[in-house]
Amino acid sequence: MTSLARNYQEKRDFIRMQVSAPAVLTLDNGKHIELTCLDLSSSGVQLQHYEPLPVNIGGSLVISSGGGYTNPLEAHITICRIQQSGNDEYRIGAVIDNIR
Repeated sequence: MTSLARNYQEKRDFIRMQVSAPAVLTLDNGKHIELTCLDLSSSGVQLQHYEPLPVNIGGSLVISSGGGYTNPLEAHITICRIQQSGNDEYRIGAVIDNIR
């Protein structure tokens, strides 16, 4: 087992894939937000947006597949963490509640 694989096993249940894809989040209150999906695992997602979003709010997330024959990923998420990563840039951590 490689050192990298061992480090992931120690810290996470699932390895995150780097994605960098456009996404749309429709909050449960009906507001639509365009953002970027930075990475994805089977249990969570990290998003990037120019303003913070409320923690514990849920919504429907659609992540673009880049076209072709692959459908966009659609999931219901709950935002669990917000971190400012620069001027007007926020990293948003969310738990995937279910995939549609």
